[in-house]
Amino acid sequence: MKKIICIAFISLNQLVSAQGTISTPELSIMYIGWNNKIVAAATGMERCEISVKGGTADTASWSDVNGNYFKGYYVHVASGAKLVSITLTGIDEDSQRYEYGTFSYKVKPFPNAQVSGSTISKSTGFIANVGLGADSPFTGVAYNVIGGFIDDVPFSGKVVPGSAVAKVKTGKKVAIEILYTRNGVKSSVNASGILRVVD
Repeated sequence: MKKIICIAFISLNQLVSAQGTISTPELSIMYIGWNNKIVAAATGMERCEISVKGGTADTASWSDVNGNYFKGYYVHVASGAKLVSITLTGIDEDSQRYEYGTFSYKVKPFPNAQVSGSTISKSTGFIANVGLGADSPFTGVAYNVIGGFIDDVPFSGKVVPGSAVAKVKTGKKVAIEILYTRNGVKSSVNASGILRVVD
């Protein structure tokens, strides 16, 4: 009988068991409404596969912001799931199957976007954008701004005209609420912020 020796790590690089690895290039938590990226490997195997409890998985490939290429799975959290468990199985050249353990991940809602920008001009207005910030570990996130309200005045699309704050004193701060959608999710979400009025 052929003996296969390898080591398995979870995404936090803690030693777990022998013979396989699962890594999450972005994070060690599964997020609702997101393509959670999983890379699986089993040393000495022809191939490996995963099974998911608390969600589903589709084979996928992608590149990160540094140009590194990955081939793995997109794991989608099931509605109402509070924990996702992924079982790694390796298959050797003789089609023998070896189970390398089950790895569990906590589930969280995908983080809401924040309003980008801090001022609105009476003359040029404001371009309503939202994002997760430069420190976000997520790649491939795209937003579509539908409209919103600034100081209770409605606007449509991304452009907030300066006339919306024409009667507001320069230097005063006004509330803005931006309605947006994110790729992979059909429902809209609100992002709230505060802008300072400038000339």
